[in-house]
Amino acid sequence: MRRSPKPLHLALFAASFLGAHALCVVVFQSSAMLVSYPFLILAPALALAGCGWRARVEQRKSRAPWVLLGVGMLLWTCGVALNAWEDLVQQTPQTVAWFSDFSFFIYGVPVLLAISFVSNEQQIALFVWMDAIQAVLTGYLAYIAIFSVAPFSGHALDPISVPTLVLTYNIENVILAAAATLRLLAQPRGHDRRFYGILCGYLWVYALVAGVYNYWAAISSIHVVLDVIVDVPFLLLGIACVIDPGPRNESDVAAAKRPLAVVIENGSPIFYTLALLALSILLIRDHYLVGAVGILTALIVYTIRTTSLQSRLIRTQQELRDATNRLEEMVLTDALTQAANRRCFDQTLTLEWSRAARTQLPLGLLLIDIDHFKKLNDRYGHPAGDRCLVAVANALQAALPRSGDLLARYGGEEFAAILPATDENGARIVAEHMLADVRAIRIPNETSPGAFVTISVGIAVFRSTGTGAAQQIVDAADQALYRAKERGRNRIESITQNDFLGMGSA
Repeated sequence: MRRSPKPLHLALFAASFLGAHALCVVVFQSSAMLVSYPFLILAPALALAGCGWRARVEQRKSRAPWVLLGVGMLLWTCGVALNAWEDLVQQTPQTVAWFSDFSFFIYGVPVLLAISFVSNEQQIALFVWMDAIQAVLTGYLAYIAIFSVAPFSGHALDPISVPTLVLTYNIENVILAAAATLRLLAQPRGHDRRFYGILCGYLWVYALVAGVYNYWAAISSIHVVLDVIVDVPFLLLGIACVIDPGPRNESDVAAAKRPLAVVIENGSPIFYTLALLALSILLIRDHYLVGAVGILTALIVYTIRTTSLQSRLIRTQQELRDATNRLEEMVLTDALTQAANRRCFDQTLTLEWSRAARTQLPLGLLLIDIDHFKKLNDRYGHPAGDRCLVAVANALQAALPRSGDLLARYGGEEFAAILPATDENGARIVAEHMLADVRAIRIPNETSPGAFVTISVGIAVFRSTGTGAAQQIVDAADQALYRAKERGRNRIESITQNDFLGMGSA
């Protein structure tokens, strides 16, 4: 990217441009209009070039507002050029609606679209096209409402009174400037905020200059001397576009948008629809076809927008629920074995403990330990140990008879199984299946119990859980597991509620 011109050089160029324009108007008073038009065309053309240059050097996601502003400058430039052709060559009467009038009038549409532009992360391509279509149609209808004739028709204008027309233009300019100011105040720091700062400055200067020029043109037929001030806002815009904004600050890019900015971005397009609907209703008596098309367009746009947003909201909510469910599964699942983790075990045990207290049904708990797991790790390495844990977890899970039973990795090489509504006999049957299934996978590990991996299981079954905390059944199962290890491993030991409480009282 080439370096931007220095601000001093740009200021000198603007001053020279204005001076040359004023000098030509004063020196060639008899043909002031003829010598003034080149400057009036060149000033917005320079602003257009500045917008194009800025759109080219900006990042792709930040170009659209500059392009829209450039389109506005292009319409204004075309309007001045066409006006010069009509005045100087075609000698078109001022009372006839022609191309230049509509070009000047529609210039505000892309500027308004730039003000209400939605950032790329919230943008829906269909909505962008719908907003553009209804904005252009709104401008078209507004032209008809003000001048009582369709543009390009060549028919005589029948506008509202001159003071009202001037007031309408001034109100339009002030509304655009105020909207840009509101967007600027709501926008977080960053390159987007710089765009709205430049646009806001340009629109306020333009509103001031246009107010003075329109007032003078309304009361005097000799207003060419004021053409010089028309150059000012366009020259300022062109200069602001090419001044180097400085290096991009990464913190600016990541800045969160204020709630007001989000509301303005997403709520402003509805005003196009409301304005289109109001103008269509106003015109439908005298211009039935145009009014009917406007009403139909507003209703179609509103229906499509509402339906799309509702569908998008439902889809987003479903995706959010799915993501939440996946996150909960990740939080409650052991990453290696895909069994429940310790957190899930604690939550489920507390829930089942309370349920058993209400229903007075027995609650069984198995604590399972892989025998001599440290020797397997030392002999074959930790990857082999991880594969062993996964295989044992799958075998233990397959041994659980019901979907309501829970297998969890309790810690290290220990697993736990919660068996709701299960008595001691049922818990022992499940434990025996676990021993057999683990032996069946035949993972090599030569130890005292044999040549393959085995497990030890401690069983605790409580029939009445309302007298203490859930930790009691864990302690009982842990004691049973310790007893199984002490008695040679590869076996099952159990402790009932009465046995455990008796040991505690002793």
